Amino acid sequence: MYSISFDEIPVSKKLWKITLLSSAGVIMDGYVLSIYAVALLYLKNYFMPMPYEISLMASAALIGMFFGSIIFGYLSDKLGRKKLYEYDLLITSIFLFLTGLSTNVFEFIIFEIIAGLGIGADYPISSSIQAEFSPKNSRGKYLIYNIFNWNIGFIAFYIISILFVIYAGANAWRYMYLSAALIPLIVVLLRRSMPESPYYLIKSGNDEAAMAIENTFYKNVKNPYVNRGKTSIYELFSKKYIRYTIFVSIAWFSYDVASYGIWTYTPSLFASTSSYVISVVGSLLEEIPVIIGFIVLWHLIEKIGRRKMEIIGFLLPLIPMILLYFTGNIGFLMLFFMFGFMHFSHNLGPGELTFTYPVEIFPTNIRGTAMGFATLSSRIGAILGVTAFPIILYSLGFKYSMLFFAFFEVVGLFVTFKYAPETKNRPLDAI
Repeated sequence: MYSISFDEIPVSKKLWKITLLSSAGVIMDGYVLSIYAVALLYLKNYFMPMPYEISLMASAALIGMFFGSIIFGYLSDKLGRKKLYEYDLLITSIFLFLTGLSTNVFEFIIFEIIAGLGIGADYPISSSIQAEFSPKNSRGKYLIYNIFNWNIGFIAFYIISILFVIYAGANAWRYMYLSAALIPLIVVLLRRSMPESPYYLIKSGNDEAAMAIENTFYKNVKNPYVNRGKTSIYELFSKKYIRYTIFVSIAWFSYDVASYGIWTYTPSLFASTSSYVISVVGSLLEEIPVIIGFIVLWHLIEKIGRRKMEIIGFLLPLIPMILLYFTGNIGFLMLFFMFGFMHFSHNLGPGELTFTYPVEIFPTNIRGTAMGFATLSSRIGAILGVTAFPIILYSLGFKYSMLFFAFFEVVGLFVTFKYAPETKNRPLDAI
């Protein structure tokens, strides 16, 4: 009987189980990282923070992700995906609980930084697992579905947060963080049935163990080609990979400057022209264009490819950013529709593909490390976005913040155009 490579097997229920377990962590990320945007409505009155403290509080979880992503990404290449995958979120659970009990700005920041370590760890591990179990001819769809689940977590939080806003009073922010502490525990329990990645096993010389796992997915399958080189962060900057490292790190950095900068303060901007409830509902409705953008990308990613879609996704958001710069009187509806078009445009490309590219470009021996480094770079962008926005807003005005974000859209567009390869329907370690 003719045998096929593991990356050529048909889609199965087992693949969807892997996808759902991988996506569970991303749902948790979306839930947790959405809290501050709404909690800030209450934290401003509870802690009475200075503007720089608002920025530090917004950046705290992202700082933790900065370190967690590269440390655990590297360790996943050295020690395996499964060992770390099962328990990385316990850190997040414990310190989210403590965040909900914090009594001052300092405690809040420290607890959020440590909680962010676990969130950062999950990005390189879950994405590597998703890539390594997905067939090459539909890998893009499963990877973008994986990161799209971030929005499911966002939606779940905003729906629940409406109840906290209505019924919990001044302590609503505490219940938001305490509710988030339960989610990582559920994810940890679900992941215990996950198998180790065959790609990691082959890289480590355990071909028979890899074959045993592969045969539970499809009979008469053969091992895919896997790069068995050593794991080293310095390999990212070798002549072979430096252009790809520049691309994945700067493109994701640039996207997150605008994405996190706008998204984090959307409820506060909406609240300046409406009530707290309307601002939260308005922020929740912004997910409609996100979902539409994802659906369009889902249908086009394996037809048009990654590169063209990411270029489009960086180009289109410049339209509302430039319009908002030249518009004088900005009300709720104007903001709502302009932000909605930005979200739609981003989810045609970088909103999903900056997460997808690193695990497709780099080989198994440095896949987790590369994804960790790209995530690290993206967190720097996110920190810059959430830190710079209030400073620019209060010192120069709203329109200059749009000009600031537009600059980084252009940077992301440039590096994608110059350095991005096309990875559609290509074996993982042959790119």
